[in-house]
Amino acid sequence: MSAPAQKSRPRPNRALEPAAPVEAPEKRKKPKKKAEPETPAPGRRSSARFVMLWTAAVLACAAAFVVHLSMRFETVRLGYDVGAERREQRRLVEQKRLLSLEAATLREATRVEAIARGTLKMSEPSPEQVVPLGGRRRQTRAAGRVR
Repeated sequence: MSAPAQKSRPRPNRALEPAAPVEAPEKRKKPKKKAEPETPAPGRRSSARFVMLWTAAVLACAAAFVVHLSMRFETVRLGYDVGAERREQRRLVEQKRLLSLEAATLREATRVEAIARGTLKMSEPSPEQVVPLGGRRRQTRAAGRVR
């Protein structure tokens, strides 16, 4: 058996009806305390501490990053300086080699003798003009590097 169909009747629109006045809960008046310094609630204190520690950590990281960058910059600059000094060293070694070669050329006995006889009008001394010093004959060296 089926239930008899009921007629649906229109429902009134409640949004248009004025709302019933809502009464505010009664507020209890607390007795006023004397003025005392306010201490933050325990949750507030830990939140402020967290912010302070977080700020310190961020500042420490930023300082470490700045130090890292300055050290990196200094390393690169020193690398360029080392390269420049190595180029200078190679140039000086080459200059020393050329000067040593020039000195050896200028010390050659044949060249020295030619200048002495031609330009300076010198001749070989006679045995009477040679005076040994200290009683021993001093051994003469050929032109070249003195050791």
